[in-house]
Amino acid sequence: MLWEELTAKGLDSAIKKSEGVCVLPIGVLEKHGDHLPLGTDMYIATETAKAAVAKSPAVIFPYYFLGQILEARHVTGTIAASHKLIIDALLEMCDEIHRNGFSKILIVSSHGGNVHLLRYFAQLFPGLNRPYSVYTSFLHDLTQAQFKKIRTECNIDDVGGHAGFYETALMMFIRPDLVNMDKVIVKESESLNRIPQVNDERIYTGFHWYADYPHHFAGDPTGATVEYGKKLFDILQQRIVKMIKTVKADTMTPSLINEYNSRTSNPRG
Repeated sequence: MLWEELTAKGLDSAIKKSEGVCVLPIGVLEKHGDHLPLGTDMYIATETAKAAVAKSPAVIFPYYFLGQILEARHVTGTIAASHKLIIDALLEMCDEIHRNGFSKILIVSSHGGNVHLLRYFAQLFPGLNRPYSVYTSFLHDLTQAQFKKIRTECNIDDVGGHAGFYETALMMFIRPDLVNMDKVIVKESESLNRIPQVNDERIYTGFHWYADYPHHFAGDPTGATVEYGKKLFDILQQRIVKMIKTVKADTMTPSLINEYNSRTSNPRG
């Protein structure tokens, strides 16, 4: 159920059918090599979510591209808003989703650069006194067993970090008309490894991605096929199905929110 396709009365019915759960797919607009579209994250997140809600009903909020991507401002096509704007806007969107009748919001990011920001966003809520539950997840945060299955079934050692085999195969399945393999420059996908000592010590810098991949392309997409894309798509949509079912079944988080908000309003009891 896509929010934008429902009528006002239809949304009322959808809220009941979805048990008050709204899925907000979030990503960014950014370069994905020269062979994939700027909206790759959009297509992957939205299409896998659409497949998932057919199995476990939930309303999908219109795809939200205002995510963290400052590390790619040097690349044409990137929309890189300030972190303050991103946080403020996302909070207002969640408030509006709740105002329209949803009690649980599942934010599913298809962009790795959102992971830290969304966890920070979730950590804000104990201080916001909001009555609804917000859950955040990275769509591609698969288990080691799932990645092993992918490598085995797709006969590939490296799935690629960005616009590599993994995302390219997915896009071949979802939007083959937007994939241009003749424009792939494999050498640009290789890490420059310009700050190895920093990385080796697991020290983080906001420039670590730019240091390694200034072309905003990581992983050889050679060998990607529609068939492999279908296998990956099925894994992701099953992951979202499980997330939606988990959120629906979670009665403890809403209870904890009420308890916490009550106790913080009068900590001395």
